[in-house]
Amino acid sequence: MSLRPEVRDAQRTLASLDAAHGRAVTRLEQALARRAEVLADQDRKVAAAQAAVDHAVVALAAEVSAERAANLLDRDVTEVRRLLKASTANGSVK
Repeated sequence: MSLRPEVRDAQRTLASLDAAHGRAVTRLEQALARRAEVLADQDRKVAAAQAAVDHAVVALAAEVSAERAANLLDRDVTEVRRLLKASTANGSVK
């Protein structure tokens, strides 16, 4: 028994739509993966920049005191002391 042409056309249309959906899902997954890679790279760059700023704050505080460094940099003295203490604990202060 042969299928009617309308049924075959409907099956072809459904198969085509299903394939298009599959390709769209694949493109979405690829775009999400690329975005995750870019965000991770930018997060690493931000962390490195923050570490450089912290290092500069610690270097200044080690030279002139945490209070003066905080005043000069318009930062909270508690935060400068925390950075200096953490740096001293890591052995990275001069």
